[in-house]
Amino acid sequence: MLFLDMVRPLSLADGSLIHRCELVSNLARLDNEIHIFTAGRSPLSNMENIHSHYISPGSFLSLTINYFSSSVNLLGSETFDVVYTRNPNFGFLAGLFCKSRCKKMVYELNGIPEDEKNLFRTKNEGNKLLQPGKKGSFSNRYFSAHARLKLFILKKALGYSDRIIAVTPGIKANLEKSYNIPGEKIVVVSNGANTSLFKPQEQEICRKELGLDPEIPYVCFVGNLAPWQGVEYLVKAAPSILSRFPECHFLIVGDGVMKDSLLKLCRELGVEGRFIFTGVVAYNRVPLYINASDTCIAPFILARNAKIGLSPLKLYEYMACGKPVVASDISGVSDILKASEGGIPALPESPEALAEGILKLLENPGLRTKLGSKGLSYVTENYSWYSVAKKVNEVCKSELKVEI
Repeated sequence: MLFLDMVRPLSLADGSLIHRCELVSNLARLDNEIHIFTAGRSPLSNMENIHSHYISPGSFLSLTINYFSSSVNLLGSETFDVVYTRNPNFGFLAGLFCKSRCKKMVYELNGIPEDEKNLFRTKNEGNKLLQPGKKGSFSNRYFSAHARLKLFILKKALGYSDRIIAVTPGIKANLEKSYNIPGEKIVVVSNGANTSLFKPQEQEICRKELGLDPEIPYVCFVGNLAPWQGVEYLVKAAPSILSRFPECHFLIVGDGVMKDSLLKLCRELGVEGRFIFTGVVAYNRVPLYINASDTCIAPFILARNAKIGLSPLKLYEYMACGKPVVASDISGVSDILKASEGGIPALPESPEALAEGILKLLENPGLRTKLGSKGLSYVTENYSWYSVAKKVNEVCKSELKVEI
């Protein structure tokens, strides 16, 4: 019997929750009985092998307390083969109080939290980067103490875990070097794509459903508008692209803390009329936007991404729809582009390089078709969520146990 945590509402269409939903549903297809916790209506409730446990919505602290108390009650009535978590607070508490009620604890890590927190230190609701306070200021002391506490909890959660799943080799290397975790305890399992949902569709039909012009070029970005996504470089590349393709439009599918800054930048560069910010889009409608486009973009910045590498969900989903990609030439991304031959790598944080790659694809329909076809074949064969779940399932059932 497998036990997974899922604290936030499953209706939110972001990468983290997509990962959880896809992993859970495909693990259930592998004949695992799974218990999850959700603060919202679960789209997985109809699956026979999945048991959803509702947690009352609230603050992060109250969610954590309610979530843990409910899981303790469940663990008190049954013994589980695996506790699988991505939540450091729960991993810490489960390690302290629940180890006797489960045979194995597996922790999944998708990034280095202290790096993400540094990028997210913002003011004015995320519109401007927060300047460091004076040395010794109360705000800096509070931030430092809070960061140390979170780091302590994460390290304990990792230490209590029998196995750790890292989504990139860079995360594994960081855990070995900075956290002193034995390499044999860590298994790298990449992200994937729902190849049943993300698949090629007729561009004309998708544009008609979305109310888009059938005759003009569209360039698409899908994802959380977070600092490390680099969408500002797409905005800065737009004037060069529009000088050659003046009718081109840019679809920005998603929402996040950088949205207002990006809108301001569009106005400053005089390209606001060519950018369409959709806001949050339901997961099952994202393929419409991808398939309506001529090319798709993943302009990741170097900070955070270069350090840990990437296993980018959007890249797999773009390719699963048969779309050619222009993406930053950094670890994880460039590896996929090279192996698949499905896109063009571009120098990170360079509007000029990004514009050059996009223009090359817009000017050459035959190249777009060729790269899109290669990317589709590669992702379908190697990165379906079912294949990812099989690898996770093997980790959960493996016997190796290493103590730190």
